[in-house]
Amino acid sequence: LNHLHLICLAHGLDVKRPVTVMECLKSINRHIIIDNRAYYLLFLQDMFPYLEKYLMRDYLPKLVNRIEYTTNQMEQAGDDFPTDDNSNICNRVLLLDYKAELLVMKKDYKTALKKRQKAINIIESTPLNSEKADLRTVSLLSNLYNNLSNVYVLMKKPSDAAIALEKAISIRSQHSELGLMETHDLLQQLINLTNMLILSKDYDMAAQVLTLYENTVLEHEGSHSFDYAICQFMNGVLALSEGVPAKTENYLLSAESIITDVMGTDNEYAKSVYKYLYNLYARWHKTELADSYRNKLLSSPSNPLLNHFIFLC
Repeated sequence: LNHLHLICLAHGLDVKRPVTVMECLKSINRHIIIDNRAYYLLFLQDMFPYLEKYLMRDYLPKLVNRIEYTTNQMEQAGDDFPTDDNSNICNRVLLLDYKAELLVMKKDYKTALKKRQKAINIIESTPLNSEKADLRTVSLLSNLYNNLSNVYVLMKKPSDAAIALEKAISIRSQHSELGLMETHDLLQQLINLTNMLILSKDYDMAAQVLTLYENTVLEHEGSHSFDYAICQFMNGVLALSEGVPAKTENYLLSAESIITDVMGTDNEYAKSVYKYLYNLYARWHKTELADSYRNKLLSSPSNPLLNHFIFLC
C-alpha cells in the first residue's frame, strides 16, 4: 500500500505501465480488509487524481462512493478524527469536490459549480490566519478555486474563470511560507492560465507563463517526464495559434515522443496530440503526414471525456 500510495503522489516519476498500477489499485479496493480507516481514506483520496490523470474515468464514480462510505464510517465512529485540526473539514470538502468532478464529466456544470462554491464556503468559514493555516487546507482551498475556474471555462464564462484562477494563485502566493509555490498543483494552475491566455489571444503572456512552467519542471523532474510532455504540447498549441508551423511541429512531435514512451498510445493525451498534428499537416498541405495522423486518430478508442486542456482542439 505504501509503495502504491507513493506512486499516486510522485508526480513526474511516471511508471512505464500505469494501467497495471491502476488495476492493482482497483483490486485492492475489491479485496482489502480495513484495519485503519484514516490511512485508507487518505489512500482513496490520493487515488482519485491519479486515476483521473490517466483518464480512467469509468471507475471514478465507484471510487467516490467508497470515499463517501469510508468518510461516513469515520464520522459515525467519532474516534478517527482529530478534534484540534481541519481534517474533518478537508475530508468533507474534498468529497464535495470529487462529486463535482463527476458532475463535470456528465456536463452538469451548474450543479458542479454549486458544489464547488459550497466547498469553498465551508473552508472559508474557518479563518485561515497564521495560527489556523496548514499546508493541506490552504492547498485545498487554492485547488478549489482552480477547479471552479475550470467549470466557468466549460460554461463559457471567461471573466469569472479568470477571477477564480487569479484567486487560486494568489492564495498560494499569500501562504508561500508553507511551500505552496513548489507543488505540482501550481503546475496545473499555470496550464489553466496558459489556456485562458491563448483563448484570449494574449500570446506573449502565455509564453511567459509556459516558460515558468517549463523551468519548474526541468528543475524538479527533468525533460523526460509527463509534465514536460504537457509543456511541449502547450507550446505546440501556442505556436499553432500564432501561425508558426515549424515550431508547432517540433513541439508536438516532442510531446508525442514523451507521451507515447511514458504512457503508450492508448490514451487521450496521445490522441489530442494526433489531432493537433493532423490539423497542422492538413493546413500545411502535407497530405501524407496528415493522412498518417488521421489514421492514428481513427484507430484510437473513442472517448468523449477529455482532459482539462483538450477543449482547445
